[in-house]
Amino acid sequence: MRNAIEVIRETDRKEVRRYLGYYGKKADAAIEEQIGFCLEEMCTAAEPGAVFRRCGLILHDDGRIRITALPEDRVQGTLMETASKSLARNLQGCCGAYLMAVTLGQGPDLVVRRAAVLSPGKMVICQAAGAAMAEAWCDEVNREIREEASRLGFACRPRFSPGYGDLPLTLQKDFETALEMKKEIGISLTDSLLMVPTKSVTAIIGLTREDTDCDIQGCNSCSSAEGCSYRRT
Repeated sequence: MRNAIEVIRETDRKEVRRYLGYYGKKADAAIEEQIGFCLEEMCTAAEPGAVFRRCGLILHDDGRIRITALPEDRVQGTLMETASKSLARNLQGCCGAYLMAVTLGQGPDLVVRRAAVLSPGKMVICQAAGAAMAEAWCDEVNREIREEASRLGFACRPRFSPGYGDLPLTLQKDFETALEMKKEIGISLTDSLLMVPTKSVTAIIGLTREDTDCDIQGCNSCSSAEGCSYRRT
């Protein structure tokens, strides 16, 4: 896997503009300059981390989804169980899954909080930069997972996160336990199940023996998304 700081330093400004609402358009020169400053400041403050784990998967006829420890794992049992039509569609035909969690660390949150006091406009750009950076880091970790899965003879489905579609945020508690997120990369949960640091992402990635490896950028970037049975939307 590439160096995390190198990855986030290469965050596409187009993605930052997208988070700011400039869909397919450039911002004016002053905003573009601020985007550059904010990306640099957020990158300098970041301490990216990632953890992932391959798991078993059971899809029940009644729509329940159960993700389990592998037979070789030290501690056996169910890691998470849920009912989600959108995730079930995404995982159709899968025989396993990865759980993943990534974070940019506490530093970017401190940059955003400081900007909120000194310059609300800068805060908005820093938030957008942080979101784009987190997705860039997610993509890199996702690539590492795909490479590991390929060596094991699997293809990957698009990653799917709690809060997307009808997948409940309550699963964050199961991610916290299954991946030991606090210990491994410093992610904790608030009472409302939001992650701290805020520029953090959790996701489930289905594994299949079928030749259906999906675009790393997700369904929106895939030329085959129209009519795909496994799309996230």
